[in-house]
Amino acid sequence: MKYTDIKADIKNESALYPELDLYRESFREKNESVLLEILRRNRTTEFGSLHGFSDIKNEAQYKTAVPVSVYSDYREMIRRMRNGAKDIITADPVYCCLVTSGSTEAGKLFPITTKALEIYGDVMDRYLAGRSKKEEGKRFFLSFLVADTDKKCREEDVMLFTSSYYRYLYEQGILNVEKISGGRYLNFFPNACDYLYAKLWIAFADENISSMESVYLYDFLIFFQYMEDHYDEVLSDMEAGRIPSEKGFSEVERKALLDLTVSEERLRAVRRECGKGFLNIVERLWNNVGIISGIGSKAFQVEEISIRKYIGELPVWHYIYAASECVMGVPVKQDSYDYILYPGTAYYEFREENTDRILGGSELVTGQVYEPIITTFSGLYRYAMGDVLKVTGFYGELPVFRFLHRKNLVMNIAGEKLDMELLDRAVRYWARDRKTPVWQYFFCEDYKVVPAGYHGVIAPEDEKMSPWTLDEEEEARHFDHLLCLLSRDYDELRNLGSISRVELSFVDKSTFMKISSRRPSMSGQTKPQHIWRSV
Repeated sequence: MKYTDIKADIKNESALYPELDLYRESFREKNESVLLEILRRNRTTEFGSLHGFSDIKNEAQYKTAVPVSVYSDYREMIRRMRNGAKDIITADPVYCCLVTSGSTEAGKLFPITTKALEIYGDVMDRYLAGRSKKEEGKRFFLSFLVADTDKKCREEDVMLFTSSYYRYLYEQGILNVEKISGGRYLNFFPNACDYLYAKLWIAFADENISSMESVYLYDFLIFFQYMEDHYDEVLSDMEAGRIPSEKGFSEVERKALLDLTVSEERLRAVRRECGKGFLNIVERLWNNVGIISGIGSKAFQVEEISIRKYIGELPVWHYIYAASECVMGVPVKQDSYDYILYPGTAYYEFREENTDRILGGSELVTGQVYEPIITTFSGLYRYAMGDVLKVTGFYGELPVFRFLHRKNLVMNIAGEKLDMELLDRAVRYWARDRKTPVWQYFFCEDYKVVPAGYHGVIAPEDEKMSPWTLDEEEEARHFDHLLCLLSRDYDELRNLGSISRVELSFVDKSTFMKISSRRPSMSGQTKPQHIWRSV
């Protein structure tokens, strides 16, 4: 194994996660002990009995008894659990059912147990809970949390993972929602509503915000664009003390918004600053903000560059590597795309790219690419995640990795396999060469041409630049040249005539948003989707 120790990088953050120092020299032992605990807890379940959990004494026996699995292996068992069956894949009480955001297919359903949430603890919230320039500052949480805090969470409730996680912290008394701008009724919404309207109202009302947080950083791009388009409407309603009924708020939520204390002086200041434009708007409206938080990756840098228009040079905290299946990693440091594998939340294996060998953490090599295979406290056994990770180093024995893309989010017409990170690099290089910052974009496979090729839709950042001022033919030739430089396979297939030259269309932001709105997504928690299967 090739070690690249990143101790110096994590030194300033390690006090936040003492678990890392506890297991950095004994990850293999910890990993196996987690596995045996999961098997012990679930030995009497239907799945455990079928696979002989009671007789398994070590990792090798487990790997022999249980094959690698995918979601379709669990679909019928989860359906039975939803209909009231017990002890199917987990013996622990189920907290609720999670629905995935469906970035690659229709949303999948997963149970999450109270034991899993207990083990995750406050790891996602630990850093930001006390991170501010001033003690009296409040946190601003942008993303939409679906839950009714007046009722106890039920096993049959269906939520996004973040909603269940923060709801659990709230029920345990760990999350103090009164330290979050808007309080409990304006952070947990049990009904569909215009949540961006509410969030903008909350943000305008509170000048003492100390951190701005979302699930995905991309949420902020949507939020700030909404601010540009609707600030006058929201401010006018705040000044008049009215909330249009079509916004979809309950009476409790309407009252909570109207009860927020905001002075006329504050409203005048907000209107004045918005009227000047939105460059560095966070510093101008909320000068107490010390950090911006949200999940990002190297594959979404175009959107993060666009967000810089609004947040300036504020530090960014990519606060967690997690999915509906499991919490798996914590950041190395601020402004870093690298995560450290978080021990104890699951049993971890890794499938090596190209060879399909299943390896343990001690067998990984810096620079190589792997898919995580997890066994969890919520009833997934040797589950293939579908994420593609690149190992960038180690913290002792703990792997440090960077998310690259989802296995099934790769465009592939003739074997070239263009992933999200490569596309993002091509767009950034095109923007650099043409001195034309990009706001958002997507690409899809185009089988209407022969041979098939790719079609990209790009929305420039500069609203003064009419998209039709760009020569689409000329820009497509240049973009095709960049793809050839970045991908040897693409270059070879283009030269062989197996793929047509890429085509580009340029649209303004409003048109791009209209196109995007046709695609299903979960309200208030949105990932940029650079690869579309069709328009």
